[in-house]
Amino acid sequence: MGRTMSFYDLRDAMALPGCPVCRLKVDAVRRHIDNLLWESVNDSGVRYEIRQARGFCQQHAWQLVETGSSLGVVIIVHDVMQHILELLEMAKFQPPPSNLRQRARRALAPSRAAPANADLLAELRPQAPCPVCVHAETTEQVLISTLVKELIGEDGLLAAFQASEGLCLHHLQQALAQTPDAAVFDALMSVQREIWQRLVEQLAELIRKEDYRFRNEPRGEETGASLRALAILSGPRISTVEAG
Repeated sequence: MGRTMSFYDLRDAMALPGCPVCRLKVDAVRRHIDNLLWESVNDSGVRYEIRQARGFCQQHAWQLVETGSSLGVVIIVHDVMQHILELLEMAKFQPPPSNLRQRARRALAPSRAAPANADLLAELRPQAPCPVCVHAETTEQVLISTLVKELIGEDGLLAAFQASEGLCLHHLQQALAQTPDAAVFDALMSVQREIWQRLVEQLAELIRKEDYRFRNEPRGEETGASLRALAILSGPRISTVEAG
């Protein structure tokens, strides 16, 4: 049976710490941003997508500065800011609607009343999702689909999955939503329960060793368990750097 690249990527990532889908998603985002800034920054179609999104989401915007391509970042933000400035230059004041229903809503629930300058506000909002988010979500779906299709069966991913640190909560939910049958469900749940049970025991051991009676006991596999649990519950830590 032919294997896709995502199969081998998952298998390799399962030998490393953390959720394999999180790891591969982060790697895919970094490669995508690197390619954007070094190869595609002058592509008119790409620039249009970024303008429509009014730039990037907060997380991916700050990841731009990690690549070292300061010129690429400058070109992109200049383009987006110039577009937004054009919208502002054409704008004219638009009072809030003054019909009876709007006046009543403004009096009873000011936060729900139609605002002033509604058309300009609509233009300033993103007209499309963050393009890096789109790439990340597409990568994520391909990986989850591969995992549930290739988990069991001859030379499947089950053995590698059993030896891994399992999925994070978010990606387990996605995998469960795509689980095709009871056999895959049983295999997935069995492995996840076993992995998370070990983690819960490690967390309990950390708590026990905080007791003054046991503080001198050496730390073992429970070291770092709290960080592993945080990554499972909330996703991996994404590093960013300060921009000048």
